[in-house]
Amino acid sequence: MSLSPLPQYYRKSRKPAALLGVLALATSLSAAPVPDPSLSLFNGTSMAGWNAHGTWGASNGNLTSNGTGNRNVLTAVPFADFNLQFEYFESAPTGAKLRLWASRENNGGFTIDLDNSDAPSGIGGIETISVSSIKNLPSAWHRVQVDASHGQITVRVDGLPSGTASGLGSRAGYIGFEATGGAVLQVRNIRITPLNPGSTFNNTDLSGWKSIARNPSAKGGLGHSVERTFTMGIGGGSTKPHEAKWSVHNGAIHGESGPGGLENGNTAEDAIIQLVASVKGEIKKENFTALLLRNTAGQLEGGYEVGIGPYAGGIEHLENHAFGSAETPVNETIVIGGRTIAIWINGVLTTVHTDSRPDSNNSAQGARTTAGAMTLLLPNGGEQLDVQKFITTVLPKTYGAPAHTPPPPPPPPTPQPTPQAAAAAAPAAPSVAETALIQQQQSAAKKDATDQQNKQKVASLMGQALATSDPQQQMSAYGQVVQIDPSNAAAVQGYKEAQQKVQAQQEEQAKASTTAVVQQHDEQTREQQTSDSLSKAQSAFLAGHLAAASGALAIAERLSPSNPLAHDLRTRISAAQMLRSRLVMLGSGAGLLALVGMIAMWMRRRKMQRFPVLEITRGLDSGRTHPIDKDIVRIGAVAQDGGQKNDIVIRDVEHAISRFHCEIVKRDGQLYVNDLNSSNGTRLNGAQIKPGSPEPLRRGSNILLANVVELRFDYDRGAKTKKRD
Repeated sequence: MSLSPLPQYYRKSRKPAALLGVLALATSLSAAPVPDPSLSLFNGTSMAGWNAHGTWGASNGNLTSNGTGNRNVLTAVPFADFNLQFEYFESAPTGAKLRLWASRENNGGFTIDLDNSDAPSGIGGIETISVSSIKNLPSAWHRVQVDASHGQITVRVDGLPSGTASGLGSRAGYIGFEATGGAVLQVRNIRITPLNPGSTFNNTDLSGWKSIARNPSAKGGLGHSVERTFTMGIGGGSTKPHEAKWSVHNGAIHGESGPGGLENGNTAEDAIIQLVASVKGEIKKENFTALLLRNTAGQLEGGYEVGIGPYAGGIEHLENHAFGSAETPVNETIVIGGRTIAIWINGVLTTVHTDSRPDSNNSAQGARTTAGAMTLLLPNGGEQLDVQKFITTVLPKTYGAPAHTPPPPPPPPTPQPTPQAAAAAAPAAPSVAETALIQQQQSAAKKDATDQQNKQKVASLMGQALATSDPQQQMSAYGQVVQIDPSNAAAVQGYKEAQQKVQAQQEEQAKASTTAVVQQHDEQTREQQTSDSLSKAQSAFLAGHLAAASGALAIAERLSPSNPLAHDLRTRISAAQMLRSRLVMLGSGAGLLALVGMIAMWMRRRKMQRFPVLEITRGLDSGRTHPIDKDIVRIGAVAQDGGQKNDIVIRDVEHAISRFHCEIVKRDGQLYVNDLNSSNGTRLNGAQIKPGSPEPLRRGSNILLANVVELRFDYDRGAKTKKRD
């Protein structure tokens, strides 16, 4: 059979590997979702995402094997149903094979022959199942497409059908390549599209989801740092549980008012998760928004914290990745299988992490390898999370399951047989092994149908439990889920919480009943104490002991503020106390008069104050005294010059005193002397006063004017001294 030539684009030269790396990096940094759902399994520059046994490496943008002996390479994570496309080249026969749904050790699964010459099942044939009619291909690049879906495999080589298999059941496993010959095998443009994901979110409501509160006893961290950010209690922990607000807005899961989580009702060990998420708020490490995988049901701890939205590509405590932009949706695919987590952003492999630590129930302390819940984590009250798409594929644990033995290939075409020959050529009855396989497949199909029905019923019951706030109804719904699926951790936890709520309601009712009894007893005791206190107050009042009566009555008033008897007795006691006070006041009239006399004497002495004065001790007017009775008293040789006046005029024979020589100024109760830039200066106690710099006066201070007239500052104890002309 002749084959059509390869399309022109297969014959074009490849771009340099460095350019592929730059394009991959640019694509991974872009946060906008792309329509292409396929994932790139090989970046052209490194072996990231692959586990090799033997001689394999990245060369010139190709996954290359150049050696001898058996050598294979497998993906780091498993896949279930998928569409796989790639191109391969053999320099000479290498025994090339494609491995599907194998175990991590490359056992079991299915093998597709790719050797360009004399392949056992033909090129593109499925070993032991389907023989390809393509026997030979030239040494060139050839394109292979594999559809593995719903238990059926279809293989095409360069667009031509080459191999099929059906009735394979639900399978999953690792994908890879093998070579045995000494020639060169190269593979490139390896892309895979996961198929048939489960409907985890229906874009309408939160059926199958459950809000998870922050643990009130946490002291160190909700995820990476949520408890440190939101602690309100002693020792760094919160004293109250806190739930984020979750809703469906514009067809997306919307979370706000964190911290808190939203848990899906399904548990998984290995799974493929495809989501589109965005975060609104400040993008920083403390706000690391994540999807918790293999998480402890009903809690916000234990699982792997895989970043989503702008935090996509990072794994808390394990892998750091550059943050993206706020409010920009990020298309992300997460595959977790065994100890390995792989992350694609917009179809580009960004992160591959294999956890080699010892097993632990908490991923912060070791490798978490057991199944758990999938929970959206909103760590901060200031952030908002929107998840536009959330679909998952829980991988069945059938890695490396062997392929069944097919019937032998059909014989070559022969001339039309006679009826007798046709009867002789009738197909033989299926073998015992084939019959057992068919029964096994029928049983698996029946089990799958039952499981699907149970899954739908579980989803409905979980939705009912989440839609009601009645703990009795929640217990009923969760209880039915547990009967169907005892391993459903979310239902078990929900049942426990609902049971706790019912017990809390019963305890609250019992407490209310006890409180009512205590209140009734307290009321009776209060009435008795009020009656006793009134009786004591009346007896003391009649005996004339007003203080004792008032004290006893105060007790009755405190116990029964609106008691009319207590009010009437208080009025009578107050009247009696007022009458007694008047009598006391009349008896103390003499003392009052004495007090008035003392006040009068004090006021008289108050008038005998001291007033500041200046006395001329040397000069023509020696002995004359001038009062300082203004806030500013000017001293000079003339009484007035123009619009300025002196309060004290000093005469001197030598005319050495300036017309406006100095002044006495009162500031904040203190008197100062200030030289007004006089011709011959002013001295205070022998020290020259700098013009414009007032100096404080003390009793007995000597003021010397122009070295000819001397004044002494003092106080006069008489009435205010009048200025003498």
